[in-house]
Amino acid sequence: MMILLLSVVFASLLFVVATAKGMPAKRWALLGGLCGPFALALFNVHYRRALMRTIAHCGIIWRP
Repeated sequence: MMILLLSVVFASLLFVVATAKGMPAKRWALLGGLCGPFALALFNVHYRRALMRTIAHCGIIWRP
């Protein structure tokens, strides 16, 4: 029962985060439901690599 609850929590968390960052939300929600907190680390790495690919080598990223 606890595993199912954690699965739903991580799936919904990754759905919200992926939607906010413009990534495919359903794919990351499914991965969050299957892998749990490990998927959040994978998401952060994937997002960072996608961001670096879209910016030129001399680009500057301004973050608040």
